[in-house]
Amino acid sequence: MSEDIGKRIKQFIQVRDVLKEMEETYQKKRKPLLEVQEMLSGILRTFLEDNNLENLKTEAGTCYISTRYTATLSDPEAFMNFVTQYEHFELLERRAAATPVQAYVKENGVLPPGCNLNAVQTVGVRRAGDK
Repeated sequence: MSEDIGKRIKQFIQVRDVLKEMEETYQKKRKPLLEVQEMLSGILRTFLEDNNLENLKTEAGTCYISTRYTATLSDPEAFMNFVTQYEHFELLERRAAATPVQAYVKENGVLPPGCNLNAVQTVGVRRAGDK
């Protein structure tokens, strides 16, 4: 039985190596196209900005400028003080932090009220001699 498992581990490593090689080849082939796409995007953006346009429809297609915002905290304590003092709770996103929830469960033996904790287990395989 252990010979069979050893064979399966060897096969797993071989497949993983081939997949890694394929991913590297894919990334190398993709890189020049991404560079051309980025250059074209810059040309289109410059055209739109120079002509004071938000979008432009042509026979070939439509190009447009879209804006996506992200918010990060430079001073989390000041932000939380502001939110609680002025009750601007709409500035927060509601989600549980998995690591502290896991620690809470370990310490207390129960989940915090209204919270779920999910765990996904996978099998890892290392090549002989790898650390």
